[in-house]
Amino acid sequence: MSKRTMGRVLAELKAIHTFDLWVADSIKTCIALLEADLRRNKSNGMLPPHQLHSDTSRAAAAAIAPRFGTLTRDVLLQLSRFPNGLTDEEGQQAAGMQGNSYRPCRVTLMDSGFVVDTGNRRKTHQQREAVVWSVTPEGFLALEGGEL
Repeated sequence: MSKRTMGRVLAELKAIHTFDLWVADSIKTCIALLEADLRRNKSNGMLPPHQLHSDTSRAAAAAIAPRFGTLTRDVLLQLSRFPNGLTDEEGQQAAGMQGNSYRPCRVTLMDSGFVVDTGNRRKTHQQREAVVWSVTPEGFLALEGGEL
């Protein structure tokens, strides 16, 4: 879930008023979990997506962090040029990026609601089914508005 989405969910949960103690306790638990996740994201400097259990993955995320916004915009731009969408493999080729750089960008775009699984599948070079990703209306607005 993106930081923006977590903020929205948190605000909605805080706005709920109920006299049902069980529901109130559940809402308080959800609020605590979201606030803890937001603090965790803030404390790790909002690194690009990486495997939290892996020191090498964390180091790679830290190394690419200064360029991550530009790379993510490049991925969104490439996807926007293909009305039928792209698989990750096709997107990597179109953007001229390795998978370990491309996928975290696409995951960030998905978490932000800027790309979506179309429900379609295409074969990879290894003849395996792959998700076809497409830009959402919000993604096109982000490109136009320079949000990335």
